[in-house]
Amino acid sequence: MTLVSGFSLAPTWMRGQAWRREDSRAEELLSGGPIVDAVVRAERAGFDLAFRPDALTLPRETIGSDPAHLGLDPIVQAAQLAGATQRIALVVTVSATFSEPYPVARQLVSLEHLAPGRIGWNVVTSRSGDEQFSVERLPDSAARWRRAEELIDVVESLRAGFPADAMRIDRDAGVFVDVERVRATDHGGENFRVAGPLPLPAPTRRPLPLMVAGGGERTIALAGRRADAMFASAIESESGAVQRSAIRAAARESGRSDRPRLLPGLSLLLAGTREEAVAIERATYPLRGRRRTGGPHWSVVGTPEDAVASIVARARARAIDGFIAFPVGSWRCVELLCDEVMPRLRALGLVAGGGPGSSERGLWAS
Repeated sequence: MTLVSGFSLAPTWMRGQAWRREDSRAEELLSGGPIVDAVVRAERAGFDLAFRPDALTLPRETIGSDPAHLGLDPIVQAAQLAGATQRIALVVTVSATFSEPYPVARQLVSLEHLAPGRIGWNVVTSRSGDEQFSVERLPDSAARWRRAEELIDVVESLRAGFPADAMRIDRDAGVFVDVERVRATDHGGENFRVAGPLPLPAPTRRPLPLMVAGGGERTIALAGRRADAMFASAIESESGAVQRSAIRAAARESGRSDRPRLLPGLSLLLAGTREEAVAIERATYPLRGRRRTGGPHWSVVGTPEDAVASIVARARARAIDGFIAFPVGSWRCVELLCDEVMPRLRALGLVAGGGPGSSERGLWAS
């Protein structure tokens, strides 16, 4: 079993009180520099993809002492990373609840040109953020997921409407674009009216690799019909196994021959010894109930060997198809994840470390 390995694009090693450490580089956060350095390191370590989660609200009650919700816009950040990396895939989050298909398609196709074969998107429905938009959030989950699926359809229609081979650039004939190959979308649906076409061609005819986030019934249904992967909360291995089976069953019901991947979040607080990791955890994260760092995700506090053992156990239990790692607690955790965890996983044959963009079936294909 070869796992898909994902690395978080959020500055997770600064969360809680970790930003106060001398090595956090908190002063550089909004330059994007620490994220670039982390992703370059992750690419060198063999990670398949870098994933950027996103939120549309800023909690004033926590930002005074915790930078967890601060950061650059995901699309802007991906453009910066496109020029700094060569192999790793860049997956950005799009809120279908508030986004419009035309600007989303234009931004994603622009990223495709900056990082050919390395762009994917994570489509989510938002539970908050109403105060930021004039578009009202639809009142029920079913309507929000219908809007999400319509957004996906229109974005793909816009991408298909201006194919790469329509760009002729024939100097002798004086033809820059073969207009006959460019078509309008002319979509009129439940949520969107979009004429198209885009002002630039899509580099490939294949749909963009798609991830959806969640784990509820409607997310699983959409993942089964459309997605290459589902980002999920799976604190316990059993939860991961249930969700993995569910998305595969949904895919079979939709007549798909391929299987969506389950990629749970994995919060890692790593140090040279377990005692050191526990000490960092206690100093950095206030105790909330029975948990400190993991939040809604699978969590390991310990050594690189502990992280490898946890990943191996879930792989053997068929509870994951991969993971998206969130290094927390210190910059040293980023280094240990890339320099010690990934080589161990590769030696066990659990990660490949090859170029995800080479697959014709998408970033998360078997």
